[in-house]
Amino acid sequence: MGFLDKLRNAPSPQEEISKKGFEVSNCSFECDSCNFQFPKSVKSESGDLWNSTKPFGLHIVIPTNKTDWEHDAVNEKNTFSRKVNSWMEHQKFNNMIDDVIKVNVSSQCTEGLENHDADYLSGAKGDFLILPQFVWVKNLHIDDLNDNLHKVIQMIIDGKIGDIKVTGDYKVSEDSNQSYMFLCSHRTRDKRCGITAPIMKKEIDLYTRDLGFYRDHGDDRPNGIKVDFINHIGGHKFVANLLIYVKNQNKFIWLARCTPINVKSIVDECVLKGKVFPENTRLIQNFDGELF
Repeated sequence: MGFLDKLRNAPSPQEEISKKGFEVSNCSFECDSCNFQFPKSVKSESGDLWNSTKPFGLHIVIPTNKTDWEHDAVNEKNTFSRKVNSWMEHQKFNNMIDDVIKVNVSSQCTEGLENHDADYLSGAKGDFLILPQFVWVKNLHIDDLNDNLHKVIQMIIDGKIGDIKVTGDYKVSEDSNQSYMFLCSHRTRDKRCGITAPIMKKEIDLYTRDLGFYRDHGDDRPNGIKVDFINHIGGHKFVANLLIYVKNQNKFIWLARCTPINVKSIVDECVLKGKVFPENTRLIQNFDGELF
């Protein structure tokens, strides 16, 4: 079969969406009553977004209490993230859709960072969130990056968190939020991300507050929708990039070219219903059907 034949026989985005257990939203991606926009200086490039990024099997998100980082954020010298990323590069886990383990740093702030713990500041200790499982590993010392931690993460992937026994001082706990939304704010890589991310977060926070789902740092009430910043994830020319994890449906949606007038539709359709807008979607993964 030639290349052109393969293109002709390739499934449409709508067919792929259905096959992966998602639904296409019938609603407009734009809110008629919303009129707030990005500054005119912010330009997002055109082009097909569908499948414009590669799938991954596990996502490790490391809090830093920062909104911008060095160019190679995860590998900044003397940081916990660099040590975790280096260790993860040599790990293999079973029951994953893909062997790729994505590691990012985020604006999240946890107790060790908030209390200016010396070990956290030196990079000797830290925390990370494991997605799509919505599980935290906290108070982890770099000396605990070993075979036992590998077994712990494998049990998390396998859904056996209740059977976990750690050998160290770190803690493993489930996250009670219903959704995480991550916006790229990495201004050092692309100033457009540093401009668009805070605007998008403000609009999302305002809308989720009206719905009763807004959760600020330290608010541990269940079923919240948390919005945080994340370092470079690729495709910054398609600002604003938005990663969405929906816990109760085990779904992941990566949107792009998002603007403030899309916020209501994103929350109502993508976050609360797990539906997608094909023209603004880069990647979807149904971990219920693909990962486990």
